[in-house]
Amino acid sequence: MLITSSSINSICFPSIFISHQSSSSSSSSLMSSSTENGNGIPLCREILNLSTLINKANSEHFDVLTIFFLLPFLFTPTVYPSFHLALFHPDYHFNNKLIQFEISLSNFEIIALIICTLYFTLFFLCAVATFTYSAVQASYRRPINVVSSIKSIRNSFFRLLSTFIISHTILISITLIFALVLALISRLIQLKYDLNHLTIFALIVLVPILVWLQVNWSLAYVVAVVESKQGYETLRRSAYLVKGVGVRSIALSLVLFYGLVVGGMVVGGSMLFFIMCTSDQWIISAVILPILVISVVISYKTMKQYLVGNAVLYMYCNDFNGEKLPLEIGDNECSDEYQSLNTVSYFSVIFFAKNI
Repeated sequence: MLITSSSINSICFPSIFISHQSSSSSSSSLMSSSTENGNGIPLCREILNLSTLINKANSEHFDVLTIFFLLPFLFTPTVYPSFHLALFHPDYHFNNKLIQFEISLSNFEIIALIICTLYFTLFFLCAVATFTYSAVQASYRRPINVVSSIKSIRNSFFRLLSTFIISHTILISITLIFALVLALISRLIQLKYDLNHLTIFALIVLVPILVWLQVNWSLAYVVAVVESKQGYETLRRSAYLVKGVGVRSIALSLVLFYGLVVGGMVVGGSMLFFIMCTSDQWIISAVILPILVISVVISYKTMKQYLVGNAVLYMYCNDFNGEKLPLEIGDNECSDEYQSLNTVSYFSVIFFAKNI
């Protein structure tokens, strides 16, 4: 197949990043066509393709960041529950029913849980900061290195932390309110309805609300890294960027797909690790170990793809709203408006061309 510059641009560079929309185009027309780009390619698929190209073009860089931040972040929920049960609840068996397992937390156990939560949060925020910074820099065809990515943490860490605290405070508060309402209702009508039925009903109502909030806030961490916003401002900014049925449906697809894959791999890996640690037969451990390794690899590759894809979605949403990124404003003082914003680097274009 003959590869020309025009064909490469039409394949690799989304039309919204090649040239800025004219001022006569209304925002409604932009949002109405948000499910497809100028080449007729579904926007969700194009975002996945572009994030894959960015990952492949800078694979060594992202692999180093994965070792530093993503693996410790995913390693914690996979391994810690087994060590926690072995240390504080040695009599616990995997086959026990949940209602038969009495939870009694000692002071030392609470301290251990707090330390584990802080460790988990620290590496999560560092992973978000470094991957988002690297993805945005790579999209501008700027050279990236591990040192500069790690240094970027100090500029965005506290903004990410405030966003994390406020968003989870809201989510936990909503969950507690639902739990209190459920407890009150169960006391009033406990003679007529089973508690399990009320719990299922509450989950049917609660889960869509939490998912809806997560979708609206899906770009909040990217906003905290790229823009000088923090706390509740990032949540409002993210909700503004994903407005519209097309973009919100894409954000929903990303949150559900990557969330279910990563969550499933982590939960499954945690269960497999616990079975392997408590089993007396070496053959069981020999069978489980490669499955556990595969689940960890899938989880960190999926998480890496999600973080880069979220940054790409953020840049699309900025263009849909006719805005410039802060980095783009600085680069375009002496150049055309969107000339410097190429979504993938030159090397990723060459890689893509060689594989056609």
